[in-house]
Amino acid sequence: MPRPDEEQEKDKEDQPQGLVPGGAVVVLSGPHRGLYGKVEGLDPDNVRAMVRLAVGSRVVTVSEYCLRPVSQQEFNKNTLDLRQQNGTASSRKTLRNQELHVQQDNSEKKRKHLPDRWDSEHMGGVKRLDGPAAKSEKAARRSQHWLHRDLRVRFVDKMYKGGQYYNTKMIIEDVLSPDTCVCRTDEGRVLEGLREDMLETLVPKAEGDRVMVVLGPQAGRVGHLLSRNRARSRALVQLPRENQVVELHYDAICQYMGPSDTDDD
Repeated sequence: MPRPDEEQEKDKEDQPQGLVPGGAVVVLSGPHRGLYGKVEGLDPDNVRAMVRLAVGSRVVTVSEYCLRPVSQQEFNKNTLDLRQQNGTASSRKTLRNQELHVQQDNSEKKRKHLPDRWDSEHMGGVKRLDGPAAKSEKAARRSQHWLHRDLRVRFVDKMYKGGQYYNTKMIIEDVLSPDTCVCRTDEGRVLEGLREDMLETLVPKAEGDRVMVVLGPQAGRVGHLLSRNRARSRALVQLPRENQVVELHYDAICQYMGPSDTDDD
């Protein structure tokens, strides 16, 4: 008969720990969708988590909104199933190829998707975009690319050029295709042919800074940042043309460094 402390330990394994260092998670969307891992660290400023994937032991950076905490029991079962199917060194190579295939499948969608809560609800003069969405609206958003000239972005690919540009801030100089662009670093170095999934939106910290809406029905509009809510990963943005204030997820806006006559004057 199990001892009480053994039962408590088993109960712990049956319950997710949450998004905390050491907690088990599964990736819900993006290039690593469906893969399990353990949280290595958290970046609260940008609502990102560093996750060490169970298979391959690679550390990847993922939006917290793309992660679901899982129990240790679920983590063990799924990683064991994968290792049983891919137990030898050669089969681990096959699994890596499968991961690349997942990335290719998602390359048309890319990573900048809002959570599936998108509702036009007006409260107190602020347009909120956080309710059940129409299927057609969700489908349109998932196929939407967000790259645009003059956006200030963060580089998040650890593999490119040996990781020398990882976490570097840069400005998009030109958009070559919906999902590739040319960027310039703060030091003036030009990087050509960067993919959309190598970059993430950057939300300025100072109130009044200009931002562009990059996803959703307001995409392309330029406004001013009014406030940020780090706990909810949302910001209030004023769109001057109709003097409209909208509440948007961090992934839907990006710092804008372009000419002031685009849409905000």
